Amino acid sequence: MERRHYSVRRHLLRLIALPILLAGLLIGAFAFASVWHEIEEVYDAQLSHSAKVLLRLTDYELAGRGGTDIPLQSDQPLFAHKYEKNISFRIWKDETLIGKSTNADGFDAISAPPGFSDQMVNGEPWRFFVYMDDRSGTVVEVAERYEIRAELILQILGSLLVPMLVFLPVILVVIWVGIARSLKPLTDLSEAVDSRDTGDLRPITAQRIPEEIMPLVTALNRLFARVSESFSREREFTDNAAHELRTPLAAMKTQTQVLIKRAGKSPDLREGLDNLQSSIDRATHMVEQLLSFARLQSRDMEMADMDFSLVVKQTLQDISPLALAKNQEFEADIAAGVTVRGNADALAILVRNLLDNAIKYTPEGGGISVELVRREGVVCLTVSDTGPGIPDADKERVLERFTRGVALGGSGSGLGLAMAKWVVDSHQAKLILSDNSPRGLNARVQL
Repeated sequence: MERRHYSVRRHLLRLIALPILLAGLLIGAFAFASVWHEIEEVYDAQLSHSAKVLLRLTDYELAGRGGTDIPLQSDQPLFAHKYEKNISFRIWKDETLIGKSTNADGFDAISAPPGFSDQMVNGEPWRFFVYMDDRSGTVVEVAERYEIRAELILQILGSLLVPMLVFLPVILVVIWVGIARSLKPLTDLSEAVDSRDTGDLRPITAQRIPEEIMPLVTALNRLFARVSESFSREREFTDNAAHELRTPLAAMKTQTQVLIKRAGKSPDLREGLDNLQSSIDRATHMVEQLLSFARLQSRDMEMADMDFSLVVKQTLQDISPLALAKNQEFEADIAAGVTVRGNADALAILVRNLLDNAIKYTPEGGGISVELVRREGVVCLTVSDTGPGIPDADKERVLERFTRGVALGGSGSGLGLAMAKWVVDSHQAKLILSDNSPRGLNARVQL
């Protein structure tokens, strides 16, 4: 089952931002409904009040004049307000129109019922209020465009929502930055763990660790302790096993040599004893390599500036008799004064294993060459041989412990290149295996 990864930062932002957006929408909807209701109430009350005032003024004017003719002064543009065009009125006396505002000329076809009603005038919505006085026979009609109400509602909602829309992105940015800063200790912790090499199992001791991450850090430290303890037990077992095996193998080799001498020239016994001695030699070699590997891994790798040229030359001097015994040509081109930062014992094991591997798989009369140079700040050690080589499919696999190429012969245990790879990794270097021309293998270490 495929496991999908997700971003805690985006997840927290969604958890915070979505409620804020939803709350903003709910606030906007509630504000719109509330403002609409209140403005309807206020403007309807104003229409009702205006109609009653007009009725009283009309009755007073008609009583003073003794007739039904109420002269209205013409509108004066100097004192007019831009909203006056949105308000109109008409007055009837005994079903006779006795007065109206100038903007009510288009209302002739409108017959609004008593009380409040909505009417369409020239394709525009208007709010009407008709007040009838049965005692005096006077009817007052007051009308108002809905445009006034809509404009006021938009202004009120705009004053509420526009700042919200402006500040909402700022709030989201602040939340994003705050989440990023809150998660930075986790990012720093991940980088600190990722920068460690394979052998660094020390407990995590970061300065600032949030309480929410402390359980993870504690669990990692406990895991590091268990892994370190497991590695220690494995190394102790390998070391002890190698020590315990050396004594019986030495005794077996001694007994075999005695039997070979006693066998004399008996071909049947001699062939079997020779094969037995070869098997003992291979087992002894493997035990020695296991012991060296265990000792190498069990101690801390102390790094220092060292003369790598001297290490290579000393190792060549120690191992050259093996090449001479197989009548192999040995060429060396070692640049003087090549210094690197590393562990002298570990690098000596690296060089010895590469040379031992080349000598082991190169046939008698073959050739081996060693080159140490510094190119553009990179130290390159190359060991080339004329052996069978390693197929491309096995070049990565042979770097694992107890693994040998299927086409290789010889008495290898599958530990030499694995030990070389471990030393290379501990020095943050590279080990590259490539084909030699016309045949053989090139093992190049780049420091």
